[in-house]
Amino acid sequence: MLYLSIVLLCGAGLFLALLEDRYRFWTTLAVTAVVYGLSLGLSVPLRGLIPDPAAGDQAACAAGCLLFFVSSLFLYRNNPLQKFFVALLTLCDFAFLGAFVPLFLGVLPFSTAGGVGGALSVLFTLLFSLLMGLCLYRPFHHYSDRGVSGFLAGMCLLLLAAYLVCLGQLDFLFRSQIPAGRLLLAALLYGGMIFCFRSLYQAGRFRARTAGEAAREQMLAMEAGDFTDTLAAVREVQAQQKKHDYALDTITVMLADGLEDKVPQYIRTCQENTARNPMLAQYTDNPYLSAVIATKAAFAAQNHIEFACSAAVGKNPLKTSELCLVVNELLTRACQDAAAYHGERRLRFTLIPGEDTLRFEVLYSADPPARKPRFSLKGKSLSQVLQWLFDDAPRQDDQFRGLENTAQIVERYSGNLSVSGAPGETILQAAVRF
Repeated sequence: MLYLSIVLLCGAGLFLALLEDRYRFWTTLAVTAVVYGLSLGLSVPLRGLIPDPAAGDQAACAAGCLLFFVSSLFLYRNNPLQKFFVALLTLCDFAFLGAFVPLFLGVLPFSTAGGVGGALSVLFTLLFSLLMGLCLYRPFHHYSDRGVSGFLAGMCLLLLAAYLVCLGQLDFLFRSQIPAGRLLLAALLYGGMIFCFRSLYQAGRFRARTAGEAAREQMLAMEAGDFTDTLAAVREVQAQQKKHDYALDTITVMLADGLEDKVPQYIRTCQENTARNPMLAQYTDNPYLSAVIATKAAFAAQNHIEFACSAAVGKNPLKTSELCLVVNELLTRACQDAAAYHGERRLRFTLIPGEDTLRFEVLYSADPPARKPRFSLKGKSLSQVLQWLFDDAPRQDDQFRGLENTAQIVERYSGNLSVSGAPGETILQAAVRF
């Protein structure tokens, strides 16, 4: 036994889960409920008009699928062929379950008459529809913005073949054991359809990941050029400082005869002022990284931020460009937040190498970012609700503002990135494992 109402309910669930809706959550649910009621109402006269019960059930299911398809043209953003595929999938599921649920109930080692058989039929229908939804959810949402394609047309033909097999229209292919042949061929067609969708989805993910890696490498190459320019600027400042020191020494020699008391004191004063220039300090053994830190230290000095640094690189798998990029983004974010803070401004940067970990930590004066608000259905569409349920939670845009490239690099090396703190103090922490 198979209940048309349950199959149509599962079909409505497939439309809701696989397609991208246009409107808000409750609007989509309300319209779908109305269409579901109309499909049930339409099934009653159709069953009465057709003498054959099996044909009447198929006609009633087809009419319900047609109503869902027509409503989907207005409710969902997907292209018409994707909507037609879901409608055809619902119709094919009804034929598949109608042909094989009785066989399934018949082979059970206990009696399935009465309510037990009905409950098992409903359970099997729900589980089968859930399996279809879980297998097709990500492929459909990944390609929801694509137009009509030959691949999807081929999948529709594959479903149509499975539908004909379930109805017994292709029984001439089997010489004996016709029910077993139907079950095997229909299951193979379903499995082939799911395999094709999942393969296409994985291929799309691989292509997107490859494009992302290429973009990241290009970005690192561009950033490497910027870091080289920064190093050149710092070295130019250091060269000018050396010339300045040589000039002071020359003045000392030239004026040694008459102004011995004033000239050395003047020179010492100039040298002390120069020593306090953050652009001339040596922060780490890596000259590129030291140049990056020097520019941020200069920014901190201009904005009256007390800057402290303790950095040691050690042996690690990061490229110099990646290392400079992480430090640059962390210090840029910290300097900008600290400069906007009203109060005593401090910034301390620490880079600590470990046996298998490289840790970055920036402690600075700033108010910690606001906590992520709780998820609410208000103003959300059904697709957004499903994305919240099934997909990984995205990083907060405000919390990780300016740290997008750092997050990608840290994730690549199986590390972690966090923002925490207390009132008046924020801590940026990143760890790279190798």
